[in-house]
Amino acid sequence: MSPDSIVLEGVTTHNLKSVDVRLPKGKLIVAAGVSGSGKSSLIMDTLFEHSKSLYLGALSSKSLDLGDGDYQFDRIAGTQPPVALHQRDGGHSNPRSTVGTLTGLDGLYRLLFGAGSRPVCPVCFGPTGPDLRCGTCGCFAEPHSAKHFSANRREGKCLRCDGVGELIGFSLERIVPDPSKTLTEIWDGADPGTFAIPNVRKAFETMAADIGLDLDTPFAELKPEQVERVLHGSDTVYTIKIRKVTNDVRFEGILGFAERAYKNASTAARRGAFSNYLAKETCPDCGGGRLRPESLRATVAGHTFHAFQSDELGDSVVRLREALASGALPPQVRELAASIIRQSENIEEVGLGHLQLRRPVPTLSGGELQRLLLAQHLASDLTGVMYVLDEPTAGLHESETGRIIASLRRLRDLGNTVIVIEHDESVIRAADWIVELGPGAGSRGGQVVVEGPFAEVLRTEGSPTAAALLSDPPTRRRVDTAGTPWLEVRDISRNNVRNQAVRLPLTALTCVSGVSGAGKSSLVAGLHDSVARAVARGADGAVVTGAGALTDVIHVEQRAIGRSSRSTLATYIGIGDHLRDAFAASPDAVELGLGRAEFSTNVAGGRCEACKGLGLAEIDLTLFKSESVVCPECDGRKFQEHVLAVRLNGATIHDVLAMTVEDAVGWFDPQAHAKIVRALTVLAEFGLGYLQLGCSTTVLSGGEAQRLNLAGELLKQRRSGTLFIFDEPTRGLHPADIRHLLALFDRLISTGNTVIAIEHNLRVLAISDWVVDLGPGSGAEGGQVIHCGPPEALAEHPDSVTGRHLRGRSEPTAPVPVEPGGPRDLAGLAELLPRSVAVVAGTRHHPEQDGPTPYGLAIGSLTVVSGELALLGFVVASGSSSWSALADGRPFCLNVLADDQRELGTRFSRTRPDLRFTALPWAPTSSGSPHLAGAYAVLECRLEGTYRMGDHDLVLAKCLGVDVNPAAGCAPLLRTDGPGGALQDYGWRTPDDQGTGV
Repeated sequence: MSPDSIVLEGVTTHNLKSVDVRLPKGKLIVAAGVSGSGKSSLIMDTLFEHSKSLYLGALSSKSLDLGDGDYQFDRIAGTQPPVALHQRDGGHSNPRSTVGTLTGLDGLYRLLFGAGSRPVCPVCFGPTGPDLRCGTCGCFAEPHSAKHFSANRREGKCLRCDGVGELIGFSLERIVPDPSKTLTEIWDGADPGTFAIPNVRKAFETMAADIGLDLDTPFAELKPEQVERVLHGSDTVYTIKIRKVTNDVRFEGILGFAERAYKNASTAARRGAFSNYLAKETCPDCGGGRLRPESLRATVAGHTFHAFQSDELGDSVVRLREALASGALPPQVRELAASIIRQSENIEEVGLGHLQLRRPVPTLSGGELQRLLLAQHLASDLTGVMYVLDEPTAGLHESETGRIIASLRRLRDLGNTVIVIEHDESVIRAADWIVELGPGAGSRGGQVVVEGPFAEVLRTEGSPTAAALLSDPPTRRRVDTAGTPWLEVRDISRNNVRNQAVRLPLTALTCVSGVSGAGKSSLVAGLHDSVARAVARGADGAVVTGAGALTDVIHVEQRAIGRSSRSTLATYIGIGDHLRDAFAASPDAVELGLGRAEFSTNVAGGRCEACKGLGLAEIDLTLFKSESVVCPECDGRKFQEHVLAVRLNGATIHDVLAMTVEDAVGWFDPQAHAKIVRALTVLAEFGLGYLQLGCSTTVLSGGEAQRLNLAGELLKQRRSGTLFIFDEPTRGLHPADIRHLLALFDRLISTGNTVIAIEHNLRVLAISDWVVDLGPGSGAEGGQVIHCGPPEALAEHPDSVTGRHLRGRSEPTAPVPVEPGGPRDLAGLAELLPRSVAVVAGTRHHPEQDGPTPYGLAIGSLTVVSGELALLGFVVASGSSSWSALADGRPFCLNVLADDQRELGTRFSRTRPDLRFTALPWAPTSSGSPHLAGAYAVLECRLEGTYRMGDHDLVLAKCLGVDVNPAAGCAPLLRTDGPGGALQDYGWRTPDDQGTGV
């Protein structure tokens, strides 16, 4: 065994078929394959769990918790201390947990303010002197400590809201959502058990008659004094009679009654009746800052603790940098501020600079949470560790994937092994080593299809990953929106989305796109609430138009599907009862007097009591983890012999539960068992036909679980007119599986339903019927609808990041492709390119001009990073406006200048960007990029990623085509500057060096 590898032999966990793999240490490794192929079984359930058990057991002779993985293997050797970064686990669901508490930045800021802020006067809140005495009123302030800036300590928290920052109360907007409704309509539409109860309504009507208030008056037309009476009542006591009971009552008003009834409610059901009318409001004492007034007024470098909590992390880092540079920070906290900056920069690096420290952790997506944990490990500088990550790019926009790849490479370069379960093409291409499981899913998978570098994957016949990457994008017949009804929602405001409006076609597929933090989820949540209220009222209103065509609104969120060991595929999709009824109605069962209960594994009577119907028996090993073996009583068949004697069309209940979905569809009679066949047909249509009816839902992969969730929604009995909202439905899906998702969408649409999906996948966006794109940035720089229309129009939008990447995918590429196995042209150029002067040329769209215009910059070094992957690299200054104009996803051209073009290179680098091509001989290449006449070589490229290196950026470009045709005796123009500068700082070759590379 090589000490440089992690070796797994004979792995049979779940669907794995005696898998043998060798993973090189110190590399970035990607586990690829279709959903359900066995990736998680191999990496998470076997390698990580076994490694965890080894290291937990080594901590102490008394530590015998050897993990909880249900794995099976012959041998695992060479493993390292494991760290798993999951997308979501139960340890991060505390409602008081925030980004600041999770990352530890809250504690650092509390120390910063405890040691670096000057207390204010507790009476007038004025400044105090060195002796902490107020010069205005003479009062002394209490010295600050970290406790004074904790919302969980009595020294620091706001007493009004108990450090929560919010108060819960009744909202007029929820009680009267539509002010155009009359008072009678408001009472008629009130929720049962609230102010609609007879005695309260009778009291109101009596008061209204007494003060001359017409009940048919719309709420919006009430005078201020009338609104006061409706909401807060009057002091007049009226005698009213309801049925045979006469009482003296006073109308308390809607709010008065609701507040008293809610406060005095003795049951959860009674309090729940008022839940629709409750809303959170900012605490008036602390303004949401959660701290006492004295703590909120304390400052460091002119900024309050609440300001650092409320601003985006990126803005906070800028403030601290400026304070350090200007000397505005007290000496005792400068090192602390530098630590905060370093940790915040790690969070920015993984694409989360838009987050606020006060953001609750439960509101983060699974991908955001995993990236936060990744940022913490980037700051830890651990070496010799095996990191295991589950889809770290989940929820990421195409423009942000490069930063995750850079972070993963940083972990690798520290001396760690980084293993990633991933479907994203960019991550797969960036891997040092790839292990693909498959070729299919479930029983059709569980084998190693290929292991090796990316080029080896592309050359492997039978690789679903290679087939998906090399195949044409998926297609679908788009809906003609000209003849469809439309839904319009206005005044959507939630989080960073403010007063936005969207218009989208019904009975069509609409995708909501935008960078992470742009406001996609907030927009969709606001749209859902508005449309759901309009559908419930059965009429349009001031906010929603077109809801009359809808009968229901369903939000299908990302969620687990249950983790009970007794939950099976059959029970989850609702055919368990039908199966039991079918067997109970068979002649054998009738003759034996068996009912449906005897065919259940959850009820005593027919199940095997030795294993309680699980088919497995647990062996207690006392000091070690218990092991499960096939039950010796029932031989894994879960039922007693008299139940297994019953046969339906020749098969036992065990035989049927062991059938795959596809086999069961053909076995059941579609007329006698219509509901069973319908459910199974839907599962087969969405690529789940390989699953067994009796398989436990605990062994399903994330992609399988998601498709099962979506299919479950389709199986529910609904008529047309439903608006389905999906949250990133392609997350966890292999490119080969996306066709099943599109089939689901088209089936829903063909039956008169509408689909809205938050989506990042460019292939899905390109074939959608309508796109709502948010941006232009994230956080405070996002929240605006910058495009609402067909996808082809989005591709040309100048302000859309999504549009730029969509445009880059759809534009033509060079006709001369570079072979992935190490192209001869690149290999031949490798000795010359590191010293060559080149012109990076592309096109930039100007809104005020008709069509693209040429744009470019000169670079002094160009290297072949990988001949196998056809990757080139060059360095540009960070913030270069010329490079920014080209880095938009469009193809660009690298023109390696010839030695007789030295004057052209000098003139090009010194000319204004908008005038550089004015007097130059150039012509467009096949991709539309400028080709300079007389160049030694022309390489057409596509941007793969950009990585910050101090004051410079390293650009990686995928070479799409090579044209080398120099004139006789011509040579490339070489860089002649001496050693030093950014190129040497970052390991690039100088003219005196030999070889190539970085």
